Amino acid sequence: MSTIMIQEDEEFIPHDAVSLFTNTPIDDALKIIRKRLELDRSWRKNTNLQIQDIMDLLEFVLTTTYFSFRNSIYQQRFGTAMGSPVSPIVANLFIEHLEQEAIATAPIECKPSLWKRYVDDILEIIRKGSQKDFTTHINTIDATNNIKFTCEEEINGTMTFLDTTGKERRRNREGIGL
Repeated sequence: MSTIMIQEDEEFIPHDAVSLFTNTPIDDALKIIRKRLELDRSWRKNTNLQIQDIMDLLEFVLTTTYFSFRNSIYQQRFGTAMGSPVSPIVANLFIEHLEQEAIATAPIECKPSLWKRYVDDILEIIRKGSQKDFTTHINTIDATNNIKFTCEEEINGTMTFLDTTGKERRRNREGIGL
């Protein structure tokens, strides 16, 4: 069991990216992936494919999203397909890009001192009273305006994160343990 200590003027805030997979913009995600491939060439040890080959294959997989429902065939026209093995990777790379931008550009008065993310659930420590400003800030990071973050406020010292409820414990004047 680990303990995270926070200052008296700080609080834990949980954020959730709303429908991350189905709201991930494919074109933007592909640009981010291309840039990462260009910057980190270590992947070349595992394949003889060129970047354009990888991008063409990835675009094909991400845009060929047909499924059947009640004997009718549909095509998902936006976002990554639920159930596709590549969707978690693409959505993760996209939200990783967003979170790096969000943290780097956060106003000092609401910049998180801790940021922990699991898929689309984020737990931050920020200055008390700055939750609304921080939520507004992170909701402006995605230029496509598709990815939105919601925040549940702490109620009576408890908060929900990753479908669990946590209660803060006061330790002493130096900090708070969760």
